[in-house]
Amino acid sequence: MVRLCGAALGLFAFAITILQGLLVNNPVETTLVRAVKAMFGFCVLGLCLGWVAHRVLDEHALRRSNELFKVIDEEEGAAGDAKTDGSTGGASAAGKQAGSAAPQPAAGT
Repeated sequence: MVRLCGAALGLFAFAITILQGLLVNNPVETTLVRAVKAMFGFCVLGLCLGWVAHRVLDEHALRRSNELFKVIDEEEGAAGDAKTDGSTGGASAAGKQAGSAAPQPAAGT
């Protein structure tokens, strides 16, 4: 992607410079020198822009991947906690709750 952006921008600058030189009737040597300079300059600029775009897309893909898999990991963790609570101490915890909720006998009767 980086090289593609550099090549595309360089060739675009070359073509525009050639067309501009032909339209204003510049000498061929002057037009070609300017076109080659523009091509190399814009190729470097395109390489830089392509690298930045590549980094932006990588960061976005990484963030999106973390968001998607974070939700799945949390669901698996919650399911694992529910299984653990139910199999090891679920019955005793229910018994404790039932025992504490049982009515207390009145002291005066």
